Amino acid sequence: MEPHEYQTLYAFESSYWWYKGLHRILLDTLDKLELDAGAKVLDAGCGTGQNLANISDRISRNVYGFDMSRHAAPFWAKRGLPRVCLASINEIPFPAETFDAVMSIDVLECDAVGEDAAYGEMWRILKPGGYLILVVPAYDWLMTPEHHKAVHASRRYSRSKLTALLKTRPLEVIRMTHLFGSLLPAVAVYRLALRYVSRGSDGPPTSELRAMHPAVNNLLIGIVELERRYLRFRDMPFGSSIMAVARRT
Repeated sequence: MEPHEYQTLYAFESSYWWYKGLHRILLDTLDKLELDAGAKVLDAGCGTGQNLANISDRISRNVYGFDMSRHAAPFWAKRGLPRVCLASINEIPFPAETFDAVMSIDVLECDAVGEDAAYGEMWRILKPGGYLILVVPAYDWLMTPEHHKAVHASRRYSRSKLTALLKTRPLEVIRMTHLFGSLLPAVAVYRLALRYVSRGSDGPPTSELRAMHPAVNNLLIGIVELERRYLRFRDMPFGSSIMAVARRT
């Protein structure tokens, strides 16, 4: 991401509707895996670390993380995360078969990431029987120039594309579902409208993560909470993100 985006991420990650909803869904997903209390869990590309802090509080204290940007590093101490380092997902600095669960959230689409190398590394460090959780953005037509420049991302995914990647290693796909389907029409209208709006600024690109009225934010949190309850029992056939849960065989 652009350097200034890490401060924005840190400021919004604990309260913004998209992050609150996603993090709750991820915790539900980890709960269902019934990991041991001391399970080793890695967040590959952890950003400023809110997701890692959530996992430490609720799932396991034995959590690890890394991010390739030095601009993310100052926020790890603020979140009280002791086992986080600077590294690339293309060359993960842990021995083979180390982790009971590895997750990576909105990382595979980034310009600096080699899909095959990153996936191979995550598979390598998983223990046999360990779980991989991936979240990626869906639908190429939701790409918007400024936002994706700001977060240094150039790919979005379909279920078939993500499945094809997962099949390149011995791994059993347990679940694949879209996320945020309840808000896909609103997201689509907003994103498509942005294609025809020029910022008219020579400054660095900025993401779409910005303050909104608390009432609107709370309304969106409520909508995503209803979707979260739905996802406990069923998969979502459409949505602006895709989540895959797989097990190393």
